Amino acid sequence: MAICLVASVLLIPPQWLLMRLTRGRGAFVLPRLWFGCLRRALGIRVEVVGVPRDAGGTLFVGNHISHFDIVVLGSLLRARFIAKNDMERWPGMRHIGALAQTVFISRRRQDAAAVAAAVAAQLRPDHDVVLFAEGTTSSGERVAPFKSSLFSLFLSAAPGARHWTLQPFTLEVRSVDGQPLAQGGDRDAYAFYGEMQAGAHVAHFLRLSGAVVRVTFHAPIAVAPGSDRKALAAQLHGIVASALPAAPADAAAA
Repeated sequence: MAICLVASVLLIPPQWLLMRLTRGRGAFVLPRLWFGCLRRALGIRVEVVGVPRDAGGTLFVGNHISHFDIVVLGSLLRARFIAKNDMERWPGMRHIGALAQTVFISRRRQDAAAVAAAVAAQLRPDHDVVLFAEGTTSSGERVAPFKSSLFSLFLSAAPGARHWTLQPFTLEVRSVDGQPLAQGGDRDAYAFYGEMQAGAHVAHFLRLSGAVVRVTFHAPIAVAPGSDRKALAAQLHGIVASALPAAPADAAAA
């Protein structure tokens, strides 16, 4: 992890200074470098399929397997993350989130209006945003139903509302500790879900040689303001799920 410490010393101070000058796309260059150093320190290798859009105003929508997903995607994209506000309580996450301009939100239904206003106030037209649409993590074997309420933040039909281009992505764990999942690799060493404890999970992963994660970027989709969010959520879910290999039960049913 020495490389990560060196990167932190070299990159964090200039990032604080840069954010005093701009919160635009230029402010995401150093965080991407930092996430890249952290990813290498963790031993996570990434296979990229497709091309991520890099023009601003893109909402990247996909599945969520682990806290390591942020490191993986953060090393590839100049983008803000939308994350649950309980993550702010994790050690160091508040400071990391501030440097990467992460938007922490409440997922409680009664807070929906306040969340929408807060997100709208923070996002700029040139920002790219990453949304884990399942609203939680999973084992990565299947894609859980997408929370359509999350899309309402980006589909406003109000005058002057921003037009977002959506790009679905699929995260897939290919191997862990040098062992392909198809040959018995320990999926749960990377995947973080259910009642797992974050500290113990990270400590266990650090004892391994790393993992290989495939990120598939699907074709971008232009979406008009006011589009039906439930139909859009279902469409995106189908696209994201299509890039995963069939789980054993699914294959048997087919």
